[in-house]
Amino acid sequence: MRYEQVELAEAAAHFERLAVIVDEVRRARELPALDGGASLAGYARRGDTAALAWDGAQLVGVSCLGLCHHFMAGPQWLPIKVHLVRAGYDLSRLGCSHFVYLSPDYWGGGATAALTQTARRSNPQVSHTLSHSFATPALEAWAAGLPGMVELGLKAPDGGRVFVWACES
Repeated sequence: MRYEQVELAEAAAHFERLAVIVDEVRRARELPALDGGASLAGYARRGDTAALAWDGAQLVGVSCLGLCHHFMAGPQWLPIKVHLVRAGYDLSRLGCSHFVYLSPDYWGGGATAALTQTARRSNPQVSHTLSHSFATPALEAWAAGLPGMVELGLKAPDGGRVFVWACES
């Protein structure tokens, strides 16, 4: 497996293939369908970076990294922002890894974690990433067990757990 860091806009030619992977994953996890191509295009327009997973010449996954101010704009995030600032985090250097989709054929061998780690390092301006609002409880539990994850002890607006990870980890 090879992982490639990219500006997401540079991967636009692959959005159709990535949308197929999104559909496969959401079906396998029994999640509602979404337009993966449109989501990726929106993330690309705002300047997200990403990691792509390749098995030889076949594209098999994506994980995006956006700046947290895109995710934490509402007042419901204020307690978390205050907590982060008081704990010494620079909010201007805080990213959120998101939109993690790996073909189900590659689950279970550590590729999802490697893809996510690569995405978290895809923007050199980001020092830490915030992880929250997981699609399933199983994904939240998986994230909690990743090396270097630190739980904030506050709940996200959706009631889920919130974690911070240092990109230098």
